[in-house]
Amino acid sequence: MSPFFAATFLLCLSLANAVNFTTVYQWDKFDFVWPSGADTSINRNFDPKNVEFRYMAVFGERLFLSLENTNPGIPATLVWLPTSGSSAAPPKLAPFPTWELHKKDKCDTIQRAYGIDTDSDGRLWVLDDGSSECPGKLWIFNLLNNDTVEREHQFPEKVVSHSFSKRYLRDIVLDKTPDDSLAYITDLSFEHIVVYSRKTDKSWEARQLYLRGFESKELYSLSVSELKNEDGSAAVKLIGEWTGSPYRMVIDSRNVLYAAFIEKSYASKWNISEPFREQRLREVGELDAYWPFTFALDTNGTLWVTQRIEIEAGNKTRHILLKAAVGARSNLFSTSAGG
Repeated sequence: MSPFFAATFLLCLSLANAVNFTTVYQWDKFDFVWPSGADTSINRNFDPKNVEFRYMAVFGERLFLSLENTNPGIPATLVWLPTSGSSAAPPKLAPFPTWELHKKDKCDTIQRAYGIDTDSDGRLWVLDDGSSECPGKLWIFNLLNNDTVEREHQFPEKVVSHSFSKRYLRDIVLDKTPDDSLAYITDLSFEHIVVYSRKTDKSWEARQLYLRGFESKELYSLSVSELKNEDGSAAVKLIGEWTGSPYRMVIDSRNVLYAAFIEKSYASKWNISEPFREQRLREVGELDAYWPFTFALDTNGTLWVTQRIEIEAGNKTRHILLKAAVGARSNLFSTSAGG
């Protein structure tokens, strides 16, 4: 992924040298919690083989997952499941917050959830790339108040293009300051970062970024303090080079960064307090995904990971949800968060 993408997420996991993962759920075939009643139009074209996780977040006893809904037969782009269950059977995917908010090409619903994160105050932030008919948005849900919509921010045309072919919104990272909550969002079409302030309900671009091309292996960082100024600029600094092209990176409260790579059968880590040195976090067998892993941290120091692997010579795909106690939380709980 673009080093611009990489630059955005030096806010984000910590890890001792050994991480012991345990399996929480395993799916050989997915199903949804379908709506009751006579309307069967929602599940008519559902194809379980096309379920592909993109992003993950966790709060309390719920884990949230965004799905790649450009794949055919995917009825909802944002789902949730419990972090533990009463039976060994894997749970069905439940739309978040309701089926009503996942109607296609209705601009008051979620079209394409391409980034999710939770904050310490019980909010779920959802980056919505929109559709050919609907502009991009940022949704904020209050998980402590019946999952109600707290904020629905449509990006102004001058910040994010309302033309579908001229925007490419991917991923979101949160930053909590003493008097505000900020979101940093990548728009890969023009290789810039969009900043959103919950306090003012305003968004703006961070300009004059020094970037490189798509799918680079190089890792960059930039100062978060430069992004907070609406009229400011920000320049990136080259840190090192991964063994693959990262599409997802997360950092925890102990300053260890986790990275997953496009079409690679492993995930890696690096302690950002030390000189750059990539270490393997987890390796799996054959893959059947462009994006094989997703990451999330909860408030109890647990790292949650999903992985997608190919089984039986490519005839089936298995998804696994794993967890590991790493003793570190989201960077939002770090006393040194900011930068």
